[in-house]
Formats: sequence, structure tokens, C-alpha cells
Amino acid sequence: MSDLEQDVGVKLLVSLDDYLSNGVHVGLKYKSADMRPFIYKIRPDKLCVFDVQKIDERLRLAAQFIASYKPEDVLVVSNRVYGREPIKKFSEALGFKAFEGRFVSGTLTNPSIEPYCEPKLLIVTDPTADQQAIKEARSAGVAVLAICDTNTRVKDIDFVIPSNNKGKNSLGLIYWVLTREILKLRGIEEFDTPLEEFISKAEPQPYLITLQERQKAKRQKKRGRRR
Repeated sequence: MSDLEQDVGVKLLVSLDDYLSNGVHVGLKYKSADMRPFIYKIRPDKLCVFDVQKIDERLRLAAQFIASYKPEDVLVVSNRVYGREPIKKFSEALGFKAFEGRFVSGTLTNPSIEPYCEPKLLIVTDPTADQQAIKEARSAGVAVLAICDTNTRVKDIDFVIPSNNKGKNSLGLIYWVLTREILKLRGIEEFDTPLEEFISKAEPQPYLITLQERQKAKRQKKRGRRR
């Protein structure tokens, strides 16, 4: 049992090392007032750090919330490349409908288009990337559960899971834990799919590589000025 588990008297859903090594706690340099209650501290490099205990608590509650819906009433989306493999595995295991690619405008509001569907619960991987889906869910009266980073504004989101929603390992672990816990609530104790199968094998998108290179150049330029 970890020191954290001893302190709170509750066994975590996975080990503290699993949470930390997969980076679920590592947020961004920006934080919203909505997400402040879930933030444990700000590191010297200005990155916000989530409270792992609160991530664990929200995952427990999220599993119960999702399990209260019939599988055919749940839609899972991810415009983020790193979220596509996790939601595919998650949905296959639980019988949900998943859009692994770009969300088509009108999916929740326009009955005349092919991908139109009428879920009662929408699960999104990143509210920023999946904002069109959230907008349509609000219009259609669909409940929204979202994985939210430190900078997320939770307007139009009914249930928040605080977590790093950018990293492939973090997203893989979040969806893997949810899958296991929802199956348990359905009375299925055996879940032998390894975490590795939930982690995306996709390469970083070109725009992310460009962004990282620009950020690196800015840091080097700042260091040069200090000298």
C-alpha cells in the first residue's frame, strides 16, 4: 500500500506508480477556475499537477455514472489521435458506439445525415478538440462526460474526469481503468486486456511536432537573452 493510500485509508484503483508513470497527473501551464479544485500544486516549471486521489475518486464515480446508461445509449468521441485507440477498445469492450475520427457536424442534430444518432450520454476525450460534439449534445439535451485538463472550462459538461488528456499513456490508462470498473459493476470480474492495447501507437500529429519545435526555439532564445 502506498503512502497516499495509507493517508486516505482507501485503496486506489491502480497503484500510485501506475498513475504517476503514465502521467495522468501532469497538466498544463494554464489552469481554469473550474479545474482549480482538482489541482494539487504548481511545479517550478509552471506545470500544474493534478491531485491523484481526486482523479481516482472521479474515476470511481464516472464508472458508476456511465454504467447507469444502457450501452446503446452511449456515444464516445475523440478528435485527438491519441484518444482513438483507447475509445475503440473501451467501446468494443462495453458495447458503446464510438467515433474514432473527426466528428461530423450534425451527428447529434441533423437526422438527414448518415452518422446521425441519438445517444443519451456523450463521452469526450478533450473538450477543446471535441467542442463541436459538446455543442450539439447541449442542443440535443444529451448528458456530457469529459476528460478535462487543467485549462478546461466546464460549461456544458455534466461530469468531469480531471486528467492529462493529451498524452497517449494517460488516455490509455484512463479508458482502461474505466473499462475494468464498468465491467465490474456489470458483474464481470474478469478483464484480461492489457493496458498496452489501450495505448495509441500513432505518431505525433505534424502540427504538434511543429508546436513543440517552436516552443523549444522560444526557450532557447530566452536562455540566450539571460546570458
